[in-house]
Amino acid sequence: MAEPRSGGDHAQLLMEKAAGDEKILFRLIDEDDIPDDGLGFHAQQAVEKMIKAVLAHNEVTYERTHNIAYLLNLLDEAGLPKPDRADDLPNLSPWAAELRYSRRPEDVPDRPEMRSLVEQTKAWAKSQLKGEYDSSSSPDSSAG
Repeated sequence: MAEPRSGGDHAQLLMEKAAGDEKILFRLIDEDDIPDDGLGFHAQQAVEKMIKAVLAHNEVTYERTHNIAYLLNLLDEAGLPKPDRADDLPNLSPWAAELRYSRRPEDVPDRPEMRSLVEQTKAWAKSQLKGEYDSSSSPDSSAG
Protein backbone atom coordinates (compact mmCIF):
# COMPACT_ATOMS: atom_id res chain seq x y z
CA MET A 1 0.00 0.00 0.00
CA ALA A 2 1.42 3.36 -1.03
CA GLU A 3 1.92 6.03 1.60
CA PRO A 4 -0.50 8.93 1.16
CA ARG A 5 1.05 12.13 -0.12
CA SER A 6 -1.47 14.57 1.21
CA GLY A 7 -3.00 15.49 4.53
CA GLY A 8 -1.84 16.99 7.78
CA ASP A 9 0.07 13.98 9.06
CA HIS A 10 2.13 13.81 5.89
CA ALA A 11 2.74 17.57 5.95
CA GLN A 12 4.05 17.31 9.49
CA LEU A 13 6.32 14.39 8.59
CA LEU A 14 7.72 16.31 5.62
CA MET A 15 8.47 19.38 7.73
CA GLU A 16 10.27 17.19 10.27
CA LYS A 17 12.32 15.57 7.51
CA ALA A 18 13.07 18.96 5.95
CA ALA A 19 14.32 20.17 9.34
CA GLY A 20 16.80 17.28 9.35
CA ASP A 21 18.15 18.20 5.93
CA GLU A 22 18.34 21.85 6.93
CA LYS A 23 20.22 21.02 10.11
CA ILE A 24 22.79 18.91 8.23
CA LEU A 25 23.21 21.61 5.58
CA PHE A 26 23.65 24.49 8.03
CA ARG A 27 25.98 22.53 10.29
CA LEU A 28 28.32 21.67 7.40
CA ILE A 29 27.93 24.49 4.89
CA ASP A 30 30.90 26.52 6.14
CA GLU A 31 33.27 23.53 6.15
CA ASP A 32 35.52 23.70 3.09
CA ASP A 33 36.24 19.96 3.10
CA ILE A 34 32.57 18.99 2.74
CA PRO A 35 31.74 18.06 -0.89
CA ASP A 36 29.51 20.54 -2.70
CA ASP A 37 27.27 17.81 -4.08
CA GLY A 38 26.43 16.60 -0.57
CA LEU A 39 25.48 20.11 0.50
CA GLY A 40 23.50 20.64 -2.70
CA PHE A 41 21.63 17.42 -2.02
CA HIS A 42 20.53 18.51 1.46
CA ALA A 43 19.55 21.99 0.24
CA GLN A 44 17.48 20.47 -2.56
CA GLN A 45 15.88 17.93 -0.23
CA ALA A 46 14.97 20.55 2.38
CA VAL A 47 13.32 22.81 -0.20
CA GLU A 48 11.55 19.90 -1.92
CA LYS A 49 10.11 18.61 1.35
CA MET A 50 8.95 22.06 2.47
CA ILE A 51 7.08 22.58 -0.81
CA LYS A 52 5.60 19.08 -0.57
CA ALA A 53 4.48 19.82 3.00
CA VAL A 54 2.52 22.86 1.81
CA LEU A 55 1.00 20.81 -1.01
CA ALA A 56 0.07 18.00 1.38
CA HIS A 57 -1.38 20.44 3.90
CA ASN A 58 -3.62 21.79 1.15
CA GLU A 59 -4.63 18.28 0.01
CA VAL A 60 -2.79 18.65 -3.30
CA THR A 61 -1.43 15.28 -4.39
CA TYR A 62 1.81 15.00 -6.32
CA GLU A 63 3.87 12.42 -8.13
CA ARG A 64 6.95 10.98 -6.47
CA THR A 65 9.59 13.38 -7.78
CA HIS A 66 12.60 15.51 -6.95
CA ASN A 67 11.64 18.06 -9.62
CA ILE A 68 11.12 21.39 -7.88
CA ALA A 69 9.76 23.08 -11.02
CA TYR A 70 6.99 20.45 -11.16
CA LEU A 71 6.12 21.07 -7.51
CA LEU A 72 6.04 24.85 -8.06
CA ASN A 73 3.71 24.31 -11.01
CA LEU A 74 1.37 22.36 -8.72
CA LEU A 75 1.30 25.34 -6.35
CA ASP A 76 0.27 27.53 -9.31
CA GLU A 77 -2.41 25.07 -10.42
CA ALA A 78 -3.82 24.97 -6.88
CA GLY A 79 -3.83 28.76 -6.62
CA LEU A 80 -1.35 28.70 -3.75
CA PRO A 81 1.36 31.34 -3.32
CA LYS A 82 4.90 30.35 -4.14
CA PRO A 83 8.00 31.01 -2.05
CA ASP A 84 10.05 34.15 -2.54
CA ARG A 85 12.59 33.62 -5.29
CA ALA A 86 10.64 30.61 -6.54
CA ASP A 87 12.24 31.07 -9.97
CA ASP A 88 15.63 30.26 -8.41
CA LEU A 89 14.52 27.09 -6.62
CA PRO A 90 14.65 24.77 -9.65
CA ASN A 91 18.39 25.47 -9.75
CA LEU A 92 18.61 23.07 -6.80
CA SER A 93 17.00 20.18 -8.71
CA PRO A 94 20.24 18.89 -10.28
CA TRP A 95 21.50 18.24 -6.74
CA ALA A 96 18.67 15.77 -6.10
CA ALA A 97 19.28 12.13 -5.35
CA GLU A 98 20.05 11.22 -8.96
CA LEU A 99 23.18 13.41 -9.00
CA ARG A 100 24.60 11.80 -5.89
CA TYR A 101 25.20 8.64 -7.88
CA SER A 102 26.67 10.17 -11.02
CA ARG A 103 29.54 12.45 -11.92
CA ARG A 104 29.70 15.84 -10.29
CA PRO A 105 28.42 18.65 -12.46
CA GLU A 106 30.83 21.27 -13.69
CA ASP A 107 28.90 23.99 -11.86
CA VAL A 108 29.62 24.38 -8.17
CA PRO A 109 26.70 25.40 -5.95
CA ASP A 110 26.85 28.82 -4.38
CA ARG A 111 26.80 28.01 -0.67
CA PRO A 112 25.41 31.36 0.57
CA GLU A 113 22.73 31.09 -2.13
CA MET A 114 21.80 27.59 -0.95
CA ARG A 115 21.48 28.83 2.63
CA SER A 116 19.33 31.77 1.54
CA LEU A 117 17.01 29.65 -0.61
CA VAL A 118 16.45 27.16 2.22
CA GLU A 119 15.85 29.91 4.78
CA GLN A 120 13.40 31.75 2.52
CA THR A 121 11.54 28.58 1.61
CA LYS A 122 11.25 27.65 5.28
CA ALA A 123 9.81 31.07 6.15
CA TRP A 124 7.29 30.70 3.30
CA ALA A 125 6.33 27.16 4.33
CA LYS A 126 5.82 28.17 7.95
CA SER A 127 3.60 31.07 6.87
CA GLN A 128 1.57 28.78 4.62
CA LEU A 129 1.22 26.15 7.34
CA LYS A 130 0.35 28.82 9.90
CA GLY A 131 2.59 27.27 12.54
CA GLU A 132 0.60 24.04 12.63
CA TYR A 133 3.67 21.85 12.33
CA ASP A 134 6.63 22.21 14.63
CA SER A 135 9.78 21.36 12.69
CA SER A 136 11.99 21.38 15.77
CA SER A 137 12.72 17.68 15.60
CA SER A 138 15.08 16.44 12.92
CA PRO A 139 14.99 12.72 12.20
CA ASP A 140 16.59 11.19 9.12
CA SER A 141 15.69 12.72 5.77
CA SER A 142 14.08 9.92 3.82
CA ALA A 143 10.46 11.10 3.42
CA GLY A 144 9.27 12.45 0.22
